Amino acid sequence: MSFLLKENFENIAQKEHAYFSQKHHADIALTHAKGQCKLMMGKPETLLAISTIGAYKGAVDARPKAKRNQALMALGRTALLSLFQ
Repeated sequence: MSFLLKENFENIAQKEHAYFSQKHHADIALTHAKGQCKLMMGKPETLLAISTIGAYKGAVDARPKAKRNQALMALGRTALLSLFQ
C-alpha cells in the first residue's frame, strides 16, 4: 500500500515541477515580449508610421476631421505612454 502512495506522490511532485517550470518560462517570455513592444513603440520611425497611416486614413475617409482627430489622439497616447514606461 505504501509503495503505491510513494509512487503517486512522486508522480504529483514531477507534475508540479513541470507546471512551475512552464509557468516560469511563460512569465519570462511575457516579460521579454513586453520589453520588446516598449522598445518598438518608443522608436521615432514607429511613431511616424502610426501618424502617417492615420493621416492617410483621414485623407481618404468621408469624415476626415474625425479620423484626423482619432489619429492625433492615438499618436499622442502612444508618445505619452512611451515616455512613462
